Amino acid sequence: MELCHFVSLEILNLYHNCIRVIPEAIINLQMLTYLNLSRNQLSALPACLCGLPLKVLIASNNKLGSLPEEIGQLKQLMELDVSCNEITVLPQQIGQLKSLRELNVRRNYLKVLPPELVDLPLVKFDFSCNKVLVIPICFREMKQLQVLLLENNPLQSPPAQICTKGKVHIFKYLSIQACQIKTADSLYLHTMERPHLHQQVEDSKKDSDSGVGSDNGDKRLSATEPSDEDAVSLNVPMSNIMEEEQIIKEDMCHRLTPAAGEFHQEFQPEPSLLGDNNNSGQERDQFADGADVLHSGFMDYIKARF
Repeated sequence: MELCHFVSLEILNLYHNCIRVIPEAIINLQMLTYLNLSRNQLSALPACLCGLPLKVLIASNNKLGSLPEEIGQLKQLMELDVSCNEITVLPQQIGQLKSLRELNVRRNYLKVLPPELVDLPLVKFDFSCNKVLVIPICFREMKQLQVLLLENNPLQSPPAQICTKGKVHIFKYLSIQACQIKTADSLYLHTMERPHLHQQVEDSKKDSDSGVGSDNGDKRLSATEPSDEDAVSLNVPMSNIMEEEQIIKEDMCHRLTPAAGEFHQEFQPEPSLLGDNNNSGQERDQFADGADVLHSGFMDYIKARF
């Protein structure tokens, strides 16, 4: 705490100690521009540290798991070394360090590099010995970058054979990838716009084919053309039509004319009325005699009457 009373202190080197905590009273050192906290036992950097006019901050070989989001307040910071820690993610606010020239995040647990690093005027960038898989394509815009250290990373893009050739080949690969993405996006947009253009053309064709407001004065019976089903029905052979008509007629005749068995059953007299074949002659003789008797009796009645 006594150290925090040296308000005119500009350089403070605490290298290789057992410091675990930085007191908040360090904010009193408003003339401090160089601070070395490497090889200690720090697990976090206090937010008050970001309120100092630091130009160099070295906090390597500690136990840092992250950087404070307030780090973007170090507008004068030109060098930041947090190598050999346990950092997994760099905050987005690191892109606000507009004066940063050197960034060393070597030997950490980084998997992703934030695209906000493109906004920094970096001259040297070391992210070797991490777990980075992809270098963002936007890194090709880091025009001031001269030294890029990236060994001992499981890089997939760019491939390892390109990364070993150096920064120039890496940036050339990133530029090619950017061109391919732009080409793919333009083709995708073209395919997305094509249905709309096709629909507009179809609508214009419908308007021109409808005959409404046309100058040629043609009058059409129907605005629609026959479909495929109609064409098929129009092309049916006449033989098929005649066969269908013949089948319909036969069916109607079959319904109106009763079968032979039915007609015989309907008009066949009962055996009780006709009798057996042996008695048919005797019954006819009796019927004839009865008829003669009736006829003679009727004639006698007429004579007696008149």
